Amino acid sequence: MPSRTRRALKWGGGLLGGLAVLVLVAALVLPRLFTSEQLKGYVVPPLEEATGRQVEIDTIGLRVLPTPAVQVTGFRLANAEGYGPAPAVEARALNVNVALWPLVLLNIRPTAVALEAPVVRYEVGEDGATNFDDLGAADTTATADEESPLAGIPVSNFGVSEARLRYTDRSSGQALNVDFDAQLNALPDGAALTSAGTVDLRSVRALLPSVGPDTLVVQEAEASYDVRLDPAAGRLDLRRLELDTAPLTLSADGTLSGLNERPTVALTFETGPTDLAEIAGFVPAAAVEGLNPQGSVALEGSLSGPLSETIDGAEGLSLTATGQLAEAGADYEGTALLRDLSADLSLGLDSVAVRSVDGQLLGASLAGGLSVRDLGAEPQIALQLKTGAMNVADLAAFAPPEQVGEYAPQGTLQLDASARGPLPSDAAALQALTINGAGRLAGVGVDYKGEALLRDLRAGLGLSGTAASVQNLDGQLLGRSVSGAVRVRDLFGSPQVDGQLAGTADLPRLAALAEDEATAKSVEGEADYDVRFEGPIDAPDAIRPTGTVRLTDAQVPYESFRAPVEIPDATVQLTGTGLSMDRFAVRSGSETVTLQTRMRDLFPVSTGLAESDPALSATFTLTSDRLDLVALYPEAQDSDVTYSQLFAAHLSGSSMDGTSPEDVAETLYGDVDLPAYAVDGRVEIGTLLNEPQRFDDLAFDVQMDDRRLDVQNLTATTYGGTLAGSLTLDQRGTASTSAASNSESVLLASNALGQAPRVAAPASALTYDVELREAEAGAVIDDWTTLGRLVTGTLTLDADGETALTEGLLPQADAFTAIGQSLVADGGLSLNVGPAQALVEALNLPSASLKQFERLGGPFAIENGQFRLKAWDFGGARFDGTLDGALGLGGGVDLELRLELPLSVLNDSGVPARLGGGDGQLGSLLSTLAGGDAGAEAVPVTVRLSGTMREPAVKILNKDAITSKIQSMAKEEGLNRLRNLFGGDGEGG
Repeated sequence: MPSRTRRALKWGGGLLGGLAVLVLVAALVLPRLFTSEQLKGYVVPPLEEATGRQVEIDTIGLRVLPTPAVQVTGFRLANAEGYGPAPAVEARALNVNVALWPLVLLNIRPTAVALEAPVVRYEVGEDGATNFDDLGAADTTATADEESPLAGIPVSNFGVSEARLRYTDRSSGQALNVDFDAQLNALPDGAALTSAGTVDLRSVRALLPSVGPDTLVVQEAEASYDVRLDPAAGRLDLRRLELDTAPLTLSADGTLSGLNERPTVALTFETGPTDLAEIAGFVPAAAVEGLNPQGSVALEGSLSGPLSETIDGAEGLSLTATGQLAEAGADYEGTALLRDLSADLSLGLDSVAVRSVDGQLLGASLAGGLSVRDLGAEPQIALQLKTGAMNVADLAAFAPPEQVGEYAPQGTLQLDASARGPLPSDAAALQALTINGAGRLAGVGVDYKGEALLRDLRAGLGLSGTAASVQNLDGQLLGRSVSGAVRVRDLFGSPQVDGQLAGTADLPRLAALAEDEATAKSVEGEADYDVRFEGPIDAPDAIRPTGTVRLTDAQVPYESFRAPVEIPDATVQLTGTGLSMDRFAVRSGSETVTLQTRMRDLFPVSTGLAESDPALSATFTLTSDRLDLVALYPEAQDSDVTYSQLFAAHLSGSSMDGTSPEDVAETLYGDVDLPAYAVDGRVEIGTLLNEPQRFDDLAFDVQMDDRRLDVQNLTATTYGGTLAGSLTLDQRGTASTSAASNSESVLLASNALGQAPRVAAPASALTYDVELREAEAGAVIDDWTTLGRLVTGTLTLDADGETALTEGLLPQADAFTAIGQSLVADGGLSLNVGPAQALVEALNLPSASLKQFERLGGPFAIENGQFRLKAWDFGGARFDGTLDGALGLGGGVDLELRLELPLSVLNDSGVPARLGGGDGQLGSLLSTLAGGDAGAEAVPVTVRLSGTMREPAVKILNKDAITSKIQSMAKEEGLNRLRNLFGGDGEGG
């Protein structure tokens, strides 16, 4: 070996040895020269200055052998104020290995970078600010031209293990957790940089509070890539990107150019057949709950164009993709909704389309297509749908169970329809949607409350714009035929229905749907109807019906009547706002009336029959040859008591077999409640029986409004006389007016009795003005008082007044008022009871004059519980008189009777015995006078009747005047006799 060579080897060996010694020395010395605290002093302050946050590092170590490396453990970057104590960024360790020889030559060439357990916490506050907004805010001097000190340094092996990304948005409650590992490289390629590697996504979990916890879950996904970046050219070549998850495999390649000016993308991508059931495993659980997706989807396409906004009319970013659905299916609530569905897919940035659809919908064939465009603005939908015959029961499964109930729907529905317009998202979008097409219902049936409501229903369906129609409807309603047509306008706005139905309804089955079974069993008959209807669907009450309904052999129970109401034949004419019925017969048991009526403003029913201020007004005419109220109403089954008996007992303060008449009346009549709507009518009844009363040729007009009933022009024959007048029953609860006086009561109204007082009416009040002519006085008094047949003869009564009523419609005694005129002619008083009996027994007055008189009567007033008389005239067979005072409605008597007794009657009576003077001179004078020419002369006798009607007391008030009168008459009689005597002798002499 030449010496030169030996010298070179020797020199080289020495150099290498020296370098080895140098490296060894450096490996031993450098870690001791640069302690961990010294290295942290070099690293931490610049980081804190750059980030504006506190930075903590547990240790920094420098290693030279066997490979040079820097080791950092326990790195923590503090969080922003208000975001909690946990660090914003932390890592367990960072190891950077560099090549030894380049390092000797002062060239850093990392050979491997390993980052262990990095954690990044990115938080959005309720105000939208994040915990990274202020990061680096302390350094405002850096420029875009300054490069990182590590720029251009190749890394052949970069690894990340146990990495975690935690994203939290407090303003929306959303969250994202990502756990991953990564292994990649970054190597220079001339002026460019190439990188390839893989990312293993161990877990991705997303939280969407509106859907539910863990609404998106991805497990064990892997992404691999191979890219080349040329910074100078501003170009990124994506040579390979593959994403592989359990349900999805995605591959893509392409370029991203113009990075330094206007970034532009050109990518192509492709997925293999993807199982829809596996996709459902990581999408939000609530979104696929119960869907049971089946089949597969495959896509391929491209994304091209500028990533920034376009200017000067240049075309923007474009997405074009096509694909196929194969054997797709989905369930809903346990029902097979879609099966064996195949379709061609087309996707764009602002559009999506599903074309050439072929499959099954609810077991029926399905064909058509769907497209949506303008996704980024106002999406527009175009739908074409054609189905086979779908089972209505399957369709009903989509409705809430409480709406389907026990309807048990059946039959089929077939559709061929299209829809165009804005994608339905709210009511306004629905209103702008245009739907056209046709369909068919066949064999449709519905139950209700266990009853077969509809059966064998067939109809054609029509869709046009925002309207739908049911044409040529034919089927059975409750077992009877029904036909017609229905059209609905403005389906998605304020839907209005317009239709016509005709058929026959079985009334018992119809009533069974709305009433209890016991009531339905009492209903009979049928109804033939041909009715049109129009109005808003969302307010069925406001739908206006027109047409006819004919009732045949109808029978319905009526609680207030003894027997059901029967209508043999009647036609109801519906007018849209009301109804009218020509004369028709109404029967209940043995009673029959004929009725004609017309109702206006009945519809809508909610306003027509409203509790307050109803709009309904009605007119009617009711006629009957004979009507027996006792046979009509069921009260006679429970009680033999009549209203007149209750009236008399109530005013007299007596009881009915130990029960107060008020309680009995409330039981019988307490449910009388006048309606508030307006009624005008006419009643004409040949004979009205209401035991014990009888009215012949009864006629009156009825006006009712706002719970006030006016009976006008009342005429009838009753109690053998004639009845005329009017009355008003008022249940408005307002104060009634005072009784008006008529021409025959002017005297009474102006004297000390005064006018009847004003009385505030309670729930019910009665005002009346009646005239009874030449009636049987005894029968009237017997029916309406507790006195029995106190008087006989003919009664003429003219009275007007008012009274508040009890809940049983009896007059309140303290509020009962009347003024009028009463006269009994050609009658007599009963001598078995009352004042007449007392006069006969106490004063021995001649009974013939009391049992048979020409007249008894005059003006009267009823007030404060008393029947007050004023100067009643009495004309008997042998004496006359006048009567004043009051009779209490409870039976009290306070009367003053002024009699003009002839001396002959006075002599035969018991009056002289009550005048006093036991020497018999007065009696002798009276007998002498009565037997002479003065026997016909009258002596005024004033008698006070007190006590009660059943036990009256008699007292003579003018005893001295009677005695003086007799004495005066005797003296005058004696003088007359002396004159006759002396006058006669003188003439004879």
